[in-house]
Amino acid sequence: MPKSLSFHKLEERRVITILVAKTRQQELFYLTGKHARAELKEIRLREKFFCPSCKAPLLLKIGEINIPHFAHQTRSDCDHFSEPESSLHLQGKLLLYQFFQRLDLKVELESYIPQIRQRADLLVNGQFAIEFQCSTIPVPLLKQRSEGYRKLNIRAIWIKGLKAPCREEIGMLHLKTHEVEMRRSTEQVSFLLLFYPPSNRFYYHSNLFYVSTNRWVGKTKSIGTNKQVFPFAVPKALTKEEFNVVLGIFRNARQQYIRSQLYFDNRIKSLYCRLCYELRLDMTNLPAWFGIPILGAECLKQPAVLWQLQAVAGWEKGISVDMLIASGKLVLSNPARATQATVLVSDYLALYLISKDHSSKDFKLLDIAYDNYCKSLRKLRK
Repeated sequence: MPKSLSFHKLEERRVITILVAKTRQQELFYLTGKHARAELKEIRLREKFFCPSCKAPLLLKIGEINIPHFAHQTRSDCDHFSEPESSLHLQGKLLLYQFFQRLDLKVELESYIPQIRQRADLLVNGQFAIEFQCSTIPVPLLKQRSEGYRKLNIRAIWIKGLKAPCREEIGMLHLKTHEVEMRRSTEQVSFLLLFYPPSNRFYYHSNLFYVSTNRWVGKTKSIGTNKQVFPFAVPKALTKEEFNVVLGIFRNARQQYIRSQLYFDNRIKSLYCRLCYELRLDMTNLPAWFGIPILGAECLKQPAVLWQLQAVAGWEKGISVDMLIASGKLVLSNPARATQATVLVSDYLALYLISKDHSSKDFKLLDIAYDNYCKSLRKLRK
């Protein structure tokens, strides 16, 4: 397929597969696991099915491996916003549908909303659109879908589909741009909600600290559908011991970054080396308070050690945080995040001044950094 083929052209060439169809009597027919395959084959002989959205004829496919589903008889651009279905996606939607039913909630499978021409994977109580996303989705499209629901006072909840279970630990996570956009923010923590259909289990990536590009440090924990609630359970804040693990991972990431800078052919071109020279710091052995984890640091593109060195260098020269950000020396991930960056850098400088007056031993740094983490959470609750 030519690289120049547009996103919209790709959309037009898809075959949409769905779990809900209309019969000739204009009644909705759901493939929710209620009918056995043999029963479905008999129904297929005497009934015709049509797409609830575009009214086109549908095929009822009943294989031995894949979940029974409907598909348009011809390639279609029906429901512009739907993704191509996979077996994982179909299975996940069915299990989520059954989960909501067990909670005695009003749930509609693949509910088409004509006002915005969108089909929600599941619509719960008419107020929550559940989007179970198994494939990559362009961020503008993700935002467009969420905005469409918002206009109708429907809350969009994005759930990432998993092809394999996650390790439950505090560790380094590799998140794609659209996955970061799928995060939910609550009064406690922000988190990414995931679902693994083969084990009927929800996973959480929570307490996410930005490292660089697609790398984050976070806590991964799971819960079975038999213990899950709705609205979905919210992860807890990190304990001091857990935060110390995050601190250790950041320390290792900092050392990796420093080694990469020391191997520069021309250290004059290395911003890290220049900042260490300006601040009269040993570039091979920085004080512990440089490169520490702070919530919300994704508003800056640079690694923690670099933007924190720049913040201190600006403070030493008497440059205000606003001026430092306006100068472009601190690279924003989005110009609209300037205010967030100002608060972030100001909070770090306050932490830096406290740290400077104490011993640089790890236990002191842990106390100060964890206290800052807790303060950040309290700000989110306001």
